[in-house]
Amino acid sequence: MRSSQIVSAAAIILVSGVLAAAQLYDHLAADAPSGSPAVGIQFSGTSFVVTGWRPPASAPPDGWPSIFAIYASAAGAQGRGGTQDAGAVAGLPPLLGRYAIEQGSLVFRPRFPLAAGIEYRVVFAPPDGPRVEKTFFGPPRDLTPSTRVLHIFPSAAVLPSNTLRMYIYFSAPMSRGEAAAYIHVLDQHGRVLHGVFLPGEELWDPKFERLTLTFDPGRIKRGLTSNERMGPPIAPGTRYTLEIDRAWPDARGAPLVAAARKDYRGGPALRTAPDPRQWHVGAPAGGSAPLTIDFPTPMNYPLLQRMLRVAGPRGMVSGSVSIGNDETRWRFTPQSPWPAGHYRIIVDRDLEDVAGNHIGQLFDIDEFHRVTAHIVTRTLSLPFTVR
Repeated sequence: MRSSQIVSAAAIILVSGVLAAAQLYDHLAADAPSGSPAVGIQFSGTSFVVTGWRPPASAPPDGWPSIFAIYASAAGAQGRGGTQDAGAVAGLPPLLGRYAIEQGSLVFRPRFPLAAGIEYRVVFAPPDGPRVEKTFFGPPRDLTPSTRVLHIFPSAAVLPSNTLRMYIYFSAPMSRGEAAAYIHVLDQHGRVLHGVFLPGEELWDPKFERLTLTFDPGRIKRGLTSNERMGPPIAPGTRYTLEIDRAWPDARGAPLVAAARKDYRGGPALRTAPDPRQWHVGAPAGGSAPLTIDFPTPMNYPLLQRMLRVAGPRGMVSGSVSIGNDETRWRFTPQSPWPAGHYRIIVDRDLEDVAGNHIGQLFDIDEFHRVTAHIVTRTLSLPFTVR
């Protein structure tokens, strides 16, 4: 073949390649409109928006969640391959919320606010396009200290040597499982004491705002080995300090506003069971004057809130309770003025003093002497009259 023929053949092949490339470009351009943005997902803080995709006039047969769904706490979870929905995260239902078409975009607004610090996995799987997944996080946690210790009970400065419990009240929910690391009992020389409270016990109220600390009963009950070997957790005449570290995190993970402490001194043991016959009942003079009960010894603060009730001619009386005088006074203010008539204070026999003594039963009584077997009813009544 002559050189001119070789050049002509090469030119034909080159032109053919250019034409084929041009035809392929035209075909792709026809399928993907020029300048169309890529499909994506945006999060505004309150809503999730699909961008770069034109939604149809009506929802898919299985609804918008079948192609656009948001899952909480989906970190590390994988969608099931081959499903017809948006790729459900194993074991996790999608968030509830409302779908809408706004300004030509598909929008999802969760029914409930997103939780701080939680990871959210967004899955968009349209039938006419590629699957898109993206991860977002809820609003950042607010770690500004705002929780504080409100009260520590018993509130008296001198506590019986056989005091059974302490209560710490917080202004907001606290973290759990960490109390032992942030609560310390110091002796009068500032040394940390060990074995004061029951080990491993962390008792909270349902709101996690009240912590119950129980002194080791083995050191309180007479005749037990711990009591004879170590003595009571509170020795008469000895000074102590209960310290609560500021670094203790609340339920949000933020530290306390400030540390807290309670200084107290040991007093004589309380070995007399509460006797309602020795309580002084101050009957109200009428109107909305309060009803009061004065106790000869300090009582258990939380139990005073719920183990005393008032009944009258028209049934149970509604009102508010306050406790004062180092838990030796109970004060009940009625919601409505007192009608004249005869009333009863209903007392639950499980009411305790600060040493855990019940009505008619000492805390450290011989466990084989079943005093409760002689009690027919669990309540008793104290009468009073409003004139």
